[in-house]
Amino acid sequence: MKGAITAGRSRGWYGYCSNAGCMDDRPNPWIIRRKPIASPRLRLFCFPYAGAGSLVFHLWPDEMDADIEVCAVQLPGRENRLREPPVGDLSRLTRQLVDALAPYSREEFALFGHSFGALVAFELTRELHRCGLRLPRALFVSGRESPSSTNPYPPMGGLEGRAFVDEVVRRYGAIPRAILDEPALLELLIPTLRADLSIIEGYTYRRADPLPVPLCVFGGTEDRAVRRVELEAWRRETRSSFALKMFPGGHFFINEVRSQVLRAMELELGPEPRPK
Repeated sequence: MKGAITAGRSRGWYGYCSNAGCMDDRPNPWIIRRKPIASPRLRLFCFPYAGAGSLVFHLWPDEMDADIEVCAVQLPGRENRLREPPVGDLSRLTRQLVDALAPYSREEFALFGHSFGALVAFELTRELHRCGLRLPRALFVSGRESPSSTNPYPPMGGLEGRAFVDEVVRRYGAIPRAILDEPALLELLIPTLRADLSIIEGYTYRRADPLPVPLCVFGGTEDRAVRRVELEAWRRETRSSFALKMFPGGHFFINEVRSQVLRAMELELGPEPRPK
């Protein structure tokens, strides 16, 4: 990481080459590019909600502008990284992500995260800013109260077995019925879900200067977990432009009205950077 910070400050983030090598055709376990673009106008890095992986964004490349490359971020402990232990520490995770995403930062990029993924994307942007590295064209946070808001729910860490699963479903409706009905699949999901929720529940907001990055917040009109006032509170996290957009649906509206969400991002990104 020290090499990443030094190189980033002297030559820009794209001047840093991770241990896995600079941008080439070798696979990067952190990044799933279902439709790679040789020279994209912009890369959109997408962070999923708790317990989920890159498949959340599987259809996005089919509907996004042809010159925007969708890069689904694959965190340890899910899908093709199922045998790796999930990361339950947010600071360590963001440092690893700085290293993992560095080879892809030659072109402009934006970050999108939903729920748990919104928190990861926000803290990654803060880490890039602290390190003096290249910042995203825009930060999209979705289905998540502002980081300075107080979590209204009691911790779930002490719940075991079915009680843990039932509480996750009650709060977020986050586990598909197909997995709930298959104990073997559920057993595979629970460690990753616990790690992600431990990050959410253990998160401590640190005051810092607002980010010099355009911030766009998405919410669901029927989301019982996140209120509009908590989405509005994101405004204090940027000294650039701010936008709040509401979509029909519950907490997982990004799956229910995917096309509307993608069109909103395309409009925000535009062909040129938004004015500050």
